[in-house]
Amino acid sequence: MRKIIFLDFDGVLNTEHYQGLLMYQGKPWQDEHGAFFDPDAVNNLKKIVDSTHADIVIESSWKYLGLTAMQEMWKIRQQPGKVVGITPSSVSDEWLLSADLSEIAPAIGHCKGMEIASWLADNTKESTKYVIIDDEYVILESQQPNFILTNPHEGITEEDVERAISTLNN
Repeated sequence: MRKIIFLDFDGVLNTEHYQGLLMYQGKPWQDEHGAFFDPDAVNNLKKIVDSTHADIVIESSWKYLGLTAMQEMWKIRQQPGKVVGITPSSVSDEWLLSADLSEIAPAIGHCKGMEIASWLADNTKESTKYVIIDDEYVILESQQPNFILTNPHEGITEEDVERAISTLNN
C-alpha cells in the first residue's frame, strides 16, 4: 500500500512562531531556498514519516520552483522523508473525466484540492492512503477525512502527528 503526505510549507513547517523568534533574535530567517522551517514542526513531520514510511508530495506554493529544486532543498536541509512529487498547477483530463461534477463547482476556490485529486489520478495505480497537511481549508469535500488543518502559528503539532499516523496506518 502506497502512503503519501500532501504537504504545504507556510503555516505547516514554516511557522509564524519560529519566523517571529528568528527575527526577534536578529538571526537569519531564510536561505537561498526560502524561509527556514520550524524545527519543532519538522520533528513532528519526522515522527509521521518514521511511523508510516509515507512519501511526500509538495502542494505548497513553493512547488513553482520545480520538483528538482524541492528535492535539492529537502536534501540540503536534511528534511525527513522523500519528496516524490509536486502537485500539478492544473488538473489532468484523466481526473476531470472521472470527477464528481457536483463536487467541482463548489471547489473552484479550492484548487489545491483539485490538484491533489489530479495528482492521485495520474500517479497512483495501486491502493493509496494519504493525508493533506495545510493551514488553509483547500480541499474537496471528499478529501475531508484525509485533511489535517494546522494552526499557522505553530504548524504540525503532536495532535496532528497522531491523526496523520492513524489515517495513514489504518
